[in-house]
Amino acid sequence: MASTTKSLTRGPLRGPLRGPFGGDTRDRPGYSLQMAYQRAREQHAQMRRERLAHTVPRAALRAFPIAVIFAVLVASGLRLSISIAVAVFLLIELGWPLIVIGRSFDPVAEIETLRESADAERKTASAINRLRRYGYVIMHDRRVPGSEATIGHLLVGPGGVMVIKSDASTGTVRYAKAGTKDGAKVDGQPLTQPLDLTKWLGDEVRARTRTATPMIKIPVTPILAMVEAGVLWSDGAVEGVTLISLKDLVSYVRGRPDRLNPAEVTKVVAVVQRLFPTYSLNQLADSVTVDRDQWLTLMDTLRTIRERGGDATDMVDRVMKIESDLARLAEAGGRSAIPTGRTDDDRGDDDRDDDGDDDGDLINELTGMTDA
Repeated sequence: MASTTKSLTRGPLRGPLRGPFGGDTRDRPGYSLQMAYQRAREQHAQMRRERLAHTVPRAALRAFPIAVIFAVLVASGLRLSISIAVAVFLLIELGWPLIVIGRSFDPVAEIETLRESADAERKTASAINRLRRYGYVIMHDRRVPGSEATIGHLLVGPGGVMVIKSDASTGTVRYAKAGTKDGAKVDGQPLTQPLDLTKWLGDEVRARTRTATPMIKIPVTPILAMVEAGVLWSDGAVEGVTLISLKDLVSYVRGRPDRLNPAEVTKVVAVVQRLFPTYSLNQLADSVTVDRDQWLTLMDTLRTIRERGGDATDMVDRVMKIESDLARLAEAGGRSAIPTGRTDDDRGDDDRDDDGDDDGDLINELTGMTDA
């Protein structure tokens, strides 16, 4: 049995904030990619500092004998003034380490790709925002529980569910030659990886939504939007994925036949929001899922703390283990939370104290004790 609810702490702000594209501010286009870009930059900067701490002194030591030789040649061989010889020495002795430092700040292609991808997601979000007036609900940067993947954009409307991934490649997209494994290429570079990822995301959304709503036949369309590259067709499918230019995306979605009525759209939106939560840096801040054994262990620990008047000196290890387990579950993509508001019908006898107190009262009592 698993128990799920909202987290106890929401932070100092009350209620959801609204972002420029609507919805919770955590539901922001390109947010996960932007955070990955910032983390990569910070890690690269830390590595650069550590590397320069060793390479700069080493470069200065290597430059010293060379600088001395050239200075002597300038002074004795070319018979120039001492001041010029000193200038040559300083130029070599200081210039070599400066070149090493300058090269360490060269852009890293993998990191820049993250930034470009985040920009592409934001451009796509801006383009598809107009679809709201045609009955589409737009969600950005959604997690796929159980994986590290995120969905750039999820559209739910009369035409069904659209799973959109943005690609920042530049050039011209063409179909690959017959008989090759690559379905399409952009300036000779295969699009196999983004196409495979988009197809997988579409399959995940299709399987999970249809399982959650078996009474509604939900059409799911995976789309790879080329933000910067030109596409030689208005819309085309490559291995089940619609490959399309960003400028043609809105008209393509609007041209889809109506498959869902407004009531079905509302129901599917609720299911999609539940199945694919917004990306969050701290997933434990949103929710957590615990199984029955973990829940009973947690409640036993809390009862022991209460019986001892709040003294948890020798219980720290158990509490830390529980926290570690929950963090590991959250990192795996599970929703988190400590159940606080279950009804009497949902609770079994094991969910109550021996003296009849329920778990919610116990948590509230301990929370009040901590605040005091």
